[in-house]
Amino acid sequence: MDFQAHRPQRGFGRSERALAKIAEDLTRFLTKAQRSLTYETLHLSGRQRETLASLLVEFAEDLSQDIGLWSSLEAYNRDFFGTPLPCVLQPDDEMDAEPINPSRVQFLLWTLYAALEPELILAPTHQDFERLALWIAAFLAERFAHRRYDSGVKTFLRTPNTYGWDVKRKLVWLGQHAYLFRLHCEAYIRDHGGKADIPTLDDFVCQETTSWSGVGVIDILAATVDMTEDQRRDLRRWSARHTAYFRVVSLREPFMDVINLLNEQPYTTHMGKIGTPSQGQDVVFGSLVPWEGVWYWSGVQHRYTAVTDEEIQRLTQDLYQKAPQIVYRYCPSLAEQARESTRKEYQTFVDYYGNELVVYPDGYTMAAAMQKFYEQRLASAPKDVVDAFVKKHHLATPSPHLSYPPELLESTKGIGVYFYPEEGIEIMNAFHEVISGFTKQGRDVTAAEAERLQGVMQSQAISPQFMRKLVQAYGDASLASVFLIPETTHKVYVEYLLRRYKGHFYRQRYPTLTLV
Repeated sequence: MDFQAHRPQRGFGRSERALAKIAEDLTRFLTKAQRSLTYETLHLSGRQRETLASLLVEFAEDLSQDIGLWSSLEAYNRDFFGTPLPCVLQPDDEMDAEPINPSRVQFLLWTLYAALEPELILAPTHQDFERLALWIAAFLAERFAHRRYDSGVKTFLRTPNTYGWDVKRKLVWLGQHAYLFRLHCEAYIRDHGGKADIPTLDDFVCQETTSWSGVGVIDILAATVDMTEDQRRDLRRWSARHTAYFRVVSLREPFMDVINLLNEQPYTTHMGKIGTPSQGQDVVFGSLVPWEGVWYWSGVQHRYTAVTDEEIQRLTQDLYQKAPQIVYRYCPSLAEQARESTRKEYQTFVDYYGNELVVYPDGYTMAAAMQKFYEQRLASAPKDVVDAFVKKHHLATPSPHLSYPPELLESTKGIGVYFYPEEGIEIMNAFHEVISGFTKQGRDVTAAEAERLQGVMQSQAISPQFMRKLVQAYGDASLASVFLIPETTHKVYVEYLLRRYKGHFYRQRYPTLTLV
């Protein structure tokens, strides 16, 4: 068990040794408790039990030392759902007054097991969760009841936030090592190349949301650490880093003045001690985040020297074409033009089809219908717009070429096409199974239907608005059934599932449309 590796200062004093000893004892306790569970569903490997024990001890440390990570999560839950522990406590339920109590442990276990065993769908009120929560809460409460010590985590999080890098150090530790996010960070690294390098970690801690009710590392740090409201606003803006090409204008240690080449706006960046400085007129590609009136580099930067105007135009145009939603973060006028264009496209779609949701029997029918829709749109567009479209896409005639994955084209299980007014078209495959599953109202849902309902809820590409439209039309009983939510659970569970699996939709969003 590598308990020390996840402590913020990596020092291992008497307090840390005491916590590590509790984690070792809890590992043995979990091994024995596992044999007394009714089902094997919650059985973990030896390594998983060690990991879980460490996370549980850090959770208990958080509550007993009033560090604030867990209380911040509960505060978000109250704001979002009206209850600190959705699906475990109803909005009107009272929680046990003891800090380390079964309800909290149950919600913790439910979320951590989903990270330890991603393929499992587990009921929040699984009877073995309830039994484990009682046993673990009693074990931890007894071990922490009279323990007095200085928490290294608490000391670290209470250090000053004078500079942006002070905050970034806490953000990286929280995302990579703290009990709430450690498993999520490991999974993110596995899914993005398997290497815990700076760009991967920076993306995770700054922009990713998690199954903790859809909040990310930034959200918890902003709510936990003592800072002003202006500082909190700055920190939350780090989820939309200003990624661009910047021309160096001047160096005046410890500051560097740069110009964003996409919006032509100036930024004063705090560099600390400048070792090997960029030269005036160099171009730097990187991401900037605000803190206390200046900007700080976030992640990795790439420096280009002797860049011609033609190269700059090509580089900036390439970034805009490939990632317009990033450019819109610091080009509000372009973002508003894109939003207005999307709204007009939405209205054109609804006028043409009579609805924002259209269902096709198969992929080829859908592709043909969408081709016809876009051809008619172009036919009625002004000539200058059509000419620009043809030039941009290198077309011989003003007829768009639409490309779809083979599995979508060859699908014979129904295709749902939904126009989300804020962002554009979403396409849902195997739509007949989705609707069939919904209409069964939670009764006799087949395995294939359950898999599809789980899949669309967990999909990063399907918006909460699309899901709400289906729930409004068909009810939510089947969602409760396939996610093993008891029928007596307050209806807020739908919003909880949406935030848990689609948290990124609740952040500041930008259009994906590239303006011609």
